[in-house]
This record gives sequence, C-alpha cells and structure tokens, in this order.
Amino acid sequence: MKIEFIEARDLPDAWFQCVYRILDSGHEYRIDHGSFVGQKRREFDFVVVHIKFPGVRPLIPDIPPGLGIPPPTTMEYVDQYMRYWITDER
Repeated sequence: MKIEFIEARDLPDAWFQCVYRILDSGHEYRIDHGSFVGQKRREFDFVVVHIKFPGVRPLIPDIPPGLGIPPPTTMEYVDQYMRYWITDER
C-alpha cells in the first residue's frame, strides 16, 4: 500500500495538491459494475492530508475556467451543509 502525505495551508490548497498528486501518482482502474461501467477512475491507496489553517476563507477552491476541472462544490452547498450540521434545520 502506498501512503501519500499532503501538507497544505488551507482547504483550497489541499484540494489542488490532491488533484495534482492523484494525476501524478494515483492508481488508475476501470469501473466494472454500476452506472459508469467502462469508465476509468484514479484513486489513492491511502492519503493523509494535514491542513494547517482549515478555517481560512475561502473554503472552496477557485477553479480557473481553462483548467477543465469542475469545482468540487459551491459555497451555497457549504453554507447549507453547515446549517444542517450545527443546527436542527433539516
């Protein structure tokens, strides 16, 4: 098992480092079951991410349009999730 260690300053930095590292050294596999049969995916065997300042804003990465990678989430979803997580709002 190959363990990847990533040390980042904030959440967007951690996300970008994970993307670059998985493209560089991640394991590629083909999906055999389910809705995405035949597609290829990449994964880590095991990853440890240490984020030095997890509360620093922005909480989501700003993806340059020319990069061709969709953003992992939106700030609206993060706000909604936080309300769900810390209140009784369901």
